Amino acid sequence: MPKASQLSNEEVSKILHLKLLGKTVKEISKLLNRSKGTIYFVYTRKTPYELKPRSGRPRVTDIRSDRRIQRMVSSSMSVREITRASRLQICRTQFIDKL
Repeated sequence: MPKASQLSNEEVSKILHLKLLGKTVKEISKLLNRSKGTIYFVYTRKTPYELKPRSGRPRVTDIRSDRRIQRMVSSSMSVREITRASRLQICRTQFIDKL
């Protein structure tokens, strides 16, 4: 199951502003397209909301490189040719799943 996207500082400030305007949790959740639980989480938080670094392996390529590699895969280049062209270790299934 994918992780939920993090709230931006802008969204947190919107939630708190709407709370001050007297909006209910249900109304805020509909306006911002977030769950009621997320709104309650921001309400009841004792410390200021801060983005936490996500766990997991750091990216080796950027989005632009990913698209370039995907184009190479779709043009029927072999994994060996793509590895030479991009100078990266590439797994066979890494980009096949994204097509």
